[in-house]
Amino acid sequence: MITFLVAGRNDGYGVNLGKRTAISLNFFASLCRDPEDEILYVDCNSPKQDCTLVEAIADTLTPECCRRLKAYRVTGEQMKAAIGETPLLFSDELSRNVGIRRSNPRNQWLLSTNCDILLQPLGRQSLHQLLERLPPRFHVCPRIGIPPAQWQMLDRMNVRQISDFCDEVIRRGVRFPQEKEQSWLRFVGVGDFQLAPREQWFAIQGCEEGMKLWGHSDANNARRLNLLNGGGRTPDLGDSLCVLHLDHNLTGGSAHQNTLPNNDWKSWVEEVTSPVSRNRENWGLADTELPVIRLDPAGEIDPARILKTHRRQRNLISSLRLQLKARFWKKAGAAANWLEKRLGK
Repeated sequence: MITFLVAGRNDGYGVNLGKRTAISLNFFASLCRDPEDEILYVDCNSPKQDCTLVEAIADTLTPECCRRLKAYRVTGEQMKAAIGETPLLFSDELSRNVGIRRSNPRNQWLLSTNCDILLQPLGRQSLHQLLERLPPRFHVCPRIGIPPAQWQMLDRMNVRQISDFCDEVIRRGVRFPQEKEQSWLRFVGVGDFQLAPREQWFAIQGCEEGMKLWGHSDANNARRLNLLNGGGRTPDLGDSLCVLHLDHNLTGGSAHQNTLPNNDWKSWVEEVTSPVSRNRENWGLADTELPVIRLDPAGEIDPARILKTHRRQRNLISSLRLQLKARFWKKAGAAANWLEKRLGK
């Protein structure tokens, strides 16, 4: 029924990136009910020497999360070939489009969100029960922030504890953000919850990959999805669902707002009059083969398979050559050390 779409990079950004990602992904998995439900993680331009973030934290993901999770890796070269030069190390728009293109066509809904978010259904209804009665259009939801000192105390694999924590936060009272003047946008941080039928994400032809600077991509999505649905006031799900953000900037605000160049609000938001993006036909690397990365639950990976995956295949001649070269450099190094010692006397 639903695809959870998130994107990221293995760069240690913010407070305790690995833990907040694991908490979020594990909790998404606990909301899945339908066999087709999935979590898509698109890893964009992680350093070459590192694996994707979800592979790096695989031992902290629940078996249910590993079963639901599919990841795709976009290299820096692929990103540059798709969108051109950019001062950013990461393209959120391209990453989400990669996920949209490869999402399960049997799922009616696609939620574009982030891997520092918790979704807590209110009352007795599950997320699936909520989705079953929703009209097929674009929805948003206001979010509340959870300080790092609180969420870092959670057990990242204990989804029951996380759910109880969410309930306690709501019971003690929360202050929702003030609504914005734009009725189609509604709230700050709207990108943490952008829910629409999968077919509508294809109808607008994904996120704008031409937005190669920082900011306003979520507002652009909200604008175009709102236009696709006839305009007016975008409905929110704040009466049925609570969106909790695992805050990760100790100074408050955004870590990027004073350091990165912004996309132009006027041209990418105010002047948008069509729901369809300006993307090329192959948006989302549609013509690029990206192997899917699947994770095994912690402790279930065969050690022999790990060795096979990382062992370099060599024939007999190359192995002998490598052995001879190693012996040569060992003796040459010893001779150089002896000569340096003699000359130093």
